[in-house]
Amino acid sequence: MGWFGGSKAPKSDWSALSTVIKAEAKLQSLGEITPSRRAGVIYRDSDDNAFLQDIETELNTALYQGVGATKTAFEIKDDDRGMRWIVLDDGKFDDLVSSVYTVGNAITANGAGDKLLAAVFELYFTGTVEDNTYRSSLRTYWIYRYDRRAFYPFVPTGESEGDRDRPTEARLGSDLRRHGLIVEKSLTEWMGLWGIPF
Repeated sequence: MGWFGGSKAPKSDWSALSTVIKAEAKLQSLGEITPSRRAGVIYRDSDDNAFLQDIETELNTALYQGVGATKTAFEIKDDDRGMRWIVLDDGKFDDLVSSVYTVGNAITANGAGDKLLAAVFELYFTGTVEDNTYRSSLRTYWIYRYDRRAFYPFVPTGESEGDRDRPTEARLGSDLRRHGLIVEKSLTEWMGLWGIPF
């Protein structure tokens, strides 16, 4: 499994997504990362899937009802690239991760798993990167690709494609892998995702 270096490929989205909780906690304790309250799930909409057409009602049920419901706030947004986002807001990072999983699992269970593209977590980075420059509270995104079951960091520096902070991404990629996150090994798969609506 060359994609993941020394790690075995996870058997489920939860086994991959749950690693972000440990990595975030460790890096926050080191003063390197501050989580925001927000994450998002991006997917391609489909007129052929009843669940996606009534997704707001369906997610109100999934996130707000039943034992263990996180009651995470959410809104649905369309970006300027024709994709749809479910933007989640929760002050408890564990619940935010759980809600991201719940959303992706609900979409998959209702026949639209092939429409899922990525889950995106917003965090702020402080530290020195490989070119010996310092970053303070720099907005970063940890992106989970459903098709790869792996994460990678993305640090946009502008709205144009190609505007990204590669040194910070390299530092974060190394740190995340060291602290247990399943990180995509192939750098060509660290796809830029401009226009994130949060």
